[in-house]
Amino acid sequence: MNGPGGASPAGRLARELADHLARRGVESRVSECEGIALVGLAVVGLNVWCEFGGAEWRFRWSLDAPTEPGRWRYTCCPASCMETAARRIAGLFQERREAMSGPVTARVGRAAR
Repeated sequence: MNGPGGASPAGRLARELADHLARRGVESRVSECEGIALVGLAVVGLNVWCEFGGAEWRFRWSLDAPTEPGRWRYTCCPASCMETAARRIAGLFQERREAMSGPVTARVGRAAR
């Protein structure tokens, strides 16, 4: 069911998570359709689903590539713990980005002689 302005609860949560990630320097894109929403971090192949499970909204994402054909490891975090979810997702984003391109290090100038 959509609320004011047409956004579903999943869409509102996805946008809020995207804002939290942006404050951590992580760019993402929110996609929403028919009350389903995800936050995509395409640079590292990470998608975070906003879903209703049991009695609460939560975020779910894959931890890594499949371990066996068709077997993925997932984790989730309650949407009520937005800062925790943003911290965990930003950490995973950084790990994946470093795995793809190596660690980001500060440039150090030549030492004075």
